Parts: sequence; C-alpha cells; structure tokens
Amino acid sequence: MNRWTARLLTIFLLFALLLSPADFARADGFPIRQGARGEDVANLKERMFELGYFQTTKFSPIYNDTTAKRVRLLQKQNGLPETGEVDEDLWTLIFSEDCISANEPAKKAENDDATEISVTVRDDPEAPYEVPGAPERDERGFLTGGEEFTTADPDAGFWAYLSGTLQVVIHRYEDQAQKIVWFETDVRTAGEERMRPLLTGGSWQQPRKIARANQAVLAFSDDFYSYRKYNKYTVGIEIRDGKIISDKTKRPTSSGFPKLENLAYFPDGSMKCYDAQAHTAQEYLDMGATDVLAFGPILVTDGQLGEHMRPTQEEAKQYGYYHYREPRCALGMVSPGHYIVLTVNGRQNQSKGAYLDWLAWKMLELGAQEALNLDGGGTVALIFMGESINVKATTSRNTSHLMSFGTSELVPSK
Repeated sequence: MNRWTARLLTIFLLFALLLSPADFARADGFPIRQGARGEDVANLKERMFELGYFQTTKFSPIYNDTTAKRVRLLQKQNGLPETGEVDEDLWTLIFSEDCISANEPAKKAENDDATEISVTVRDDPEAPYEVPGAPERDERGFLTGGEEFTTADPDAGFWAYLSGTLQVVIHRYEDQAQKIVWFETDVRTAGEERMRPLLTGGSWQQPRKIARANQAVLAFSDDFYSYRKYNKYTVGIEIRDGKIISDKTKRPTSSGFPKLENLAYFPDGSMKCYDAQAHTAQEYLDMGATDVLAFGPILVTDGQLGEHMRPTQEEAKQYGYYHYREPRCALGMVSPGHYIVLTVNGRQNQSKGAYLDWLAWKMLELGAQEALNLDGGGTVALIFMGESINVKATTSRNTSHLMSFGTSELVPSK
C-alpha cells in the first residue's frame, strides 16, 4: 500500500466514524432498529415518552435494547407484530392520535387468542352490586330493615357492608401480565349519610388506628395536606367539615407535582373538580362546599378525561412524574351519593403500581363523571371495618387525617 492509498483509506475511515450507525442502517429511511441514532431516534423517544412508554426524558441517544423492548410493548398495545423495529407505517401510527398509549386498554391482535386484560366495564354503572347472603334489599341496593350486614372474603377479593343508608362493596382485581393489583370500592349513600373527614387534631397515627377510633366503616387516604403544611410547601385550597384549613394555592404559572387541583364536595352529595385557581376557600364555602381536597391532576371532569391525561410534549416534559408507576388512590363520583374509591398497590413484586392515565381510564369505565387523583406512594391506605385491606397496617405511612364513609358499632374501636 503506497502513501497516498494509506492516506485515502485513513480519510475514509475518519469520515465513516463521523457517520452514525443510523446513516448506514437507514439508507432508505426505514426501518429504524437497534444501533440507530440521530434526530429521528430522539424524536421517536420524545413521542413515546408522551405516550407513556418511557418514564423519563433522560434518553440514551442510541436506539438500544431498551428502546426495542419499549417499541415491542407499543406494538403489543396496538395489536401489531412485535418486531422491535419502526417501519414507515409504525412511525406514522406513533405520531398520530390513533396510537394507543401505554396506559390505555390494549388492542387485541386479530390472531391473538390470549386472554384479554381484565377490566370492569358496567353496562349500568348505577345498578347495585350483588352481595351474597345479604338480607332483603330495595331496588337501589339498600337494606329494607334497620339491620347492618357485613361480609368479607379476602381470598376471593370481596368485602361488603350494607345498611339502610350505606353500601360499600369492594372488589380486588389482579392483572398478572401488567403486574398490577387494584381495589374498586363502590360507595352509595342515602338519607343523611355523608362522606366525612377523620381528623386527629394534629397527631400523626397509623391510618387503621384513626379509622378504628372513629369506628369508620370505610376509611381511605386523602390528599395528605399535613405533609405540605409541615414542610412549609404550598398546601392548596383545603376545607374539612365546613372549616378552612388552607387558602393558599399555586399560581397559574407554577409547575411541579402535585398540581393542587381541587375536588369539592357539596351537601347534595355531588362532587366537582376545579382548577387550583378557580375559587378561593371562602368562595367554596359560599357555594356550599363542606369539604375541598387539593392534589391532582384531575382524572375525569364532566365525564371526560382531564386535560392533563393527554399532555402535550411540553407538559409531558414539565410533569414527567405523570409517567411513573406508583401506588395510587383516587376519588370519583358517578352521581350524587354514588362514589368510587380506586386504590392501586405498588412497589411490590406482584404490583408495580399504575400510571395516572390508567386511573383515569378505569374511572371512566366505572362511570365516574368527576374524579381526582389523591396522594399516592406510601400514604395509600384502604381500611374496611377497622382492617387494612390493601397493605399491612404497619406499612402505611402515618397521617393525621383520612376521609371516610359510615360508622358502625361492629368496627372495633381499638
């Protein structure tokens, strides 16, 4: 090899090093596969983050094995062959409104005979649930006599309490493929029965202890406002039992999580979601609200997905936490006097938690017209008849307040 040939070879090799693998792999543009890098890969990952297939925007610049796995998951969700590569048709789908996100019910492939994901879709959300062994009930599902009835079958994932003014029916579900365990609590009230706050006066206690001290039929975690108050964060608009706890909320330009959006509860049993700056605490009282919770985001309002359940690219970057799987708790209203408490286990081998989009879709499936995400993580607690049913009582974070429905002498006070 002479000197000029060697120099030309060196120049060629240097030029080749400047070219990305994508330049070789994508001479005709598609498919995009492992080893590719460049603007197309960056744009692809940004879009897949918006759709919930990535949980962070700290992307590798390379189309690596993780990217291929996420693409296969997207293909599975959309009922497509799981190649792990992006051809022109898939690219078009991903950047369209027709692409199914990571948090929506999956589309079944035409040749897929596997069992579909278990979801609860009710033809009539107002129809009362069946309760085996229950005494006579009226057409709305309430007991006709003055007695109380309670039953529990933890192995079957079923709990129920019935009286003449209260129905609490809890179903536990598990999706092993998605590694998620959740509890759907259907609550119905009649007469003077109402949702009420449980307040300790400032002492932090185990949720089960608070529920038992008040002999609550059902108690569940709320927005954990005391944490923000203790740490001198912005608390949000907070009202309990007609008394203002906080009138400080975020400015319209503020970012971060939680958004401190509100769910207001009114004497007629209705609930309504509002933006954080929609009303002052006094305005809520003037409207008749007895309780106002602050967390968010809004999952469902006016029977439609909340606006942040389908974030823009900029919102997705700003509120990246929305794409984390976590233990979750949400409260929704089907109609005045009819509510859904949705509780999701997380940070466990059998249940990794849920995305917020998942909560919103599930609330819609259950007929919710309004629903707000409440505080999740280690705060999530679901207590029925004095027993913690979502996690061991000792693993729930201490708090100084819960929300609840009903009281009963059948609940142990200690």
